Amino acid sequence: MKKLVGLIVSAGILALLYTFIDIRSIWAAAQQTRPAWLIAGLAFTGLLTLLTSWRFTIIVSGTHLGFLEANRLILAASTLNMILPSKLGDLAKAHVLSRRHGMKASLSLAIVVLEKAVDMMSLLFWGVFGIIFVGATQPAMLWLLLPVSSAALAIAVLIAPWPVLPFVLRSLGGVLPTRLTLALEAFAASWQEMLHWFWLGKVRASRVLLLSLVIWGAHLFQFWLFCQAVDAHVPLLANAAFATLSILVGLLPLTFAGVGTRDTAIVFFYAPYLVPQQAALLGVLATLRYVIPAIAGAPFIADFAGLTDRNMKAAPVREDR
Repeated sequence: MKKLVGLIVSAGILALLYTFIDIRSIWAAAQQTRPAWLIAGLAFTGLLTLLTSWRFTIIVSGTHLGFLEANRLILAASTLNMILPSKLGDLAKAHVLSRRHGMKASLSLAIVVLEKAVDMMSLLFWGVFGIIFVGATQPAMLWLLLPVSSAALAIAVLIAPWPVLPFVLRSLGGVLPTRLTLALEAFAASWQEMLHWFWLGKVRASRVLLLSLVIWGAHLFQFWLFCQAVDAHVPLLANAAFATLSILVGLLPLTFAGVGTRDTAIVFFYAPYLVPQQAALLGVLATLRYVIPAIAGAPFIADFAGLTDRNMKAAPVREDR
């Protein structure tokens, strides 16, 4: 039901947006795309999936999860995220780690949350540099620097090898209902265990963080390739700012996969460099970044939802030092 509501909201926002943009002009802009740049931009979707899969094998290097299995899992999660509310498709990763590879369920869940936190921190990291660059000529953009940089710093503190989040959650538990308090305390314990596990291998942790910055730099670079495809010339760092902010707007829990809100944000933020029909086309290409992996992951949903191998024995876990 939530997905249906989101789909209706997305359709409504797009309908309103396209009342200000001539549909025929969008089609004309599509016909004028530069094929080489478009192919390069779309090809980055596959590259980003492979890099994300590689990073996941590094994160869980204490298990027997291989690269090919991780790749199928990442694709399956992309498909499930299009179907289930609130990115619950990512829970498939935790399910596989616990059911198939013998990892504690609480630890595997905390690892999936860590992965999402590192993703967000890396996106915000590049966004900070982009906003500073744009702010030199558009001072109004500097107002966004404080929330973006503050959020990046807050996440960095939460994933650092200090029990900050467990302390905060346990402190909140004292003023919340008993049932919620128990849930928070359980997650606080899982998070603290995960931090110890993650930072126990400092080389691994460093590789994960560095690779995450590369991955999200590549995500933003893909937006720049799409800009070139629609024959718009946007400075690389300005694109980093606009793409970051558009992605963040698309994460608002109002629409289906960010469609509508993200498109509107792209039209707004890219306005200094893209005419509305170009920006609308860029919004369509940005949505394809989610649709293509979701289609590719459809054959693997049953496998990684545990529907085809419920009786598979869990593999032993190696201690990562």
